[in-house]
Amino acid sequence: MKERERLLWSVMIILLLIIAGYVGYNAYRMGRQVREYKEAMKQETLGSEDPQLRQTVEDLETNLRNRLDYSFTIEQDPLDLTQVVQGRRFLANLGFTESLESQNIMRLSCTVIAEEPAAVIKYHGKSRILRVGDVIDGYEIVEIGKGRAKLRGFGETLNLITQKAPETLEREKLLSEGIITIEKPDTTINRGNY
Repeated sequence: MKERERLLWSVMIILLLIIAGYVGYNAYRMGRQVREYKEAMKQETLGSEDPQLRQTVEDLETNLRNRLDYSFTIEQDPLDLTQVVQGRRFLANLGFTESLESQNIMRLSCTVIAEEPAAVIKYHGKSRILRVGDVIDGYEIVEIGKGRAKLRGFGETLNLITQKAPETLEREKLLSEGIITIEKPDTTINRGNY
């Protein structure tokens, strides 16, 4: 019986060694695969294997940067009819007499006297609000007073005083000549029979 026990123990030990060797080999093989996968993941970066994808991403980023840096400005008003239609009589009938008459002349519309004085100057059909130090068509605003502004540029000094708009002057002329009249609205209340 001792021989049988020994044989049984020997067979069990041999089986145990075979199982331990098999499990150890599988663990070693799986560990090697895990290390290979980790190395492959370290070396691989997103998009590095596809140069076309990398180029597309760079182009999109450049395009986005250019769009964010773009600033939109307009030198001339695209809705200004005087740029297209040049018939004086036709434009005068439409009410564009001021823009025709003062396209190349600066006209001081008004001044605002405050802590930082400002002047409203009409030039090339646009009204601009300017302060001392601002520049308009090469002329720098050097002084703003009540109803006047002083500009310097190109070796000369311009002294502007407030002027009425040409259409206002025309309307006043027509009123004084009696060609047009202004009637006050009737503010009486008619309480007729109810």
